[in-house]
Parts: sequence; C-alpha cells; structure tokens
Amino acid sequence: MLKYPVVQLGDLRRVVNDLLEHAERVHGPEFTLDHDYFWDISSDAALDVLTPITEVNEVGSLGDSWEFLLGMIDTDIKEDGPSSMLIHAAPLLRYIGEKIGR
Repeated sequence: MLKYPVVQLGDLRRVVNDLLEHAERVHGPEFTLDHDYFWDISSDAALDVLTPITEVNEVGSLGDSWEFLLGMIDTDIKEDGPSSMLIHAAPLLRYIGEKIGR
C-alpha cells in the first residue's frame, strides 16, 4: 500500500515564509518578471505520471497570477480568501525560485 505524506500547513507556511525571506535577502525586495506566459497543464494530467502528456492547451500568465493575488490585499484573506487562489501563487513561487536559484 502506498503511503502518502501528510502536509502540516503551518509547517509549510513557515518554510515558504523562510524561503521568501531568504530570496529577499539575496535578491532584494523586488523581483521583475521578465517572462509572462507559461504552459499550464491540468492537475489530473500533471499528477498522472503514467500517461504521457500529448497536448497542452492551457497557457497561464505570471502577470495575471500576480494581479489576482494583488487583488486580495484589500480583503481579509484569513477570513475571506479562497484557498483556490493558491494556484496563482504556485507559478510565481516556482518562477522566482528558478530565477534566483541560478
């Protein structure tokens, strides 16, 4: 039987916060997105590693993801923020991590 790990969200929050603080120390407080569009495949396709991806029809935008997240600044995210907005943070975190990590 396959055992899946349990992610403690508080631990994940601490690790991501620490990583962002480190990125800010080594890069500075701002990061310019020098690319915008990226291939965005469905979660079902991304998590089904036994089936080859034959077609990618979705294009995501780092700029749009950033704008969606910025739109949440004036809301009480802890009370009213939909957790689904995490999908907009993920590509930004990946892009920034890959750029700073080079």
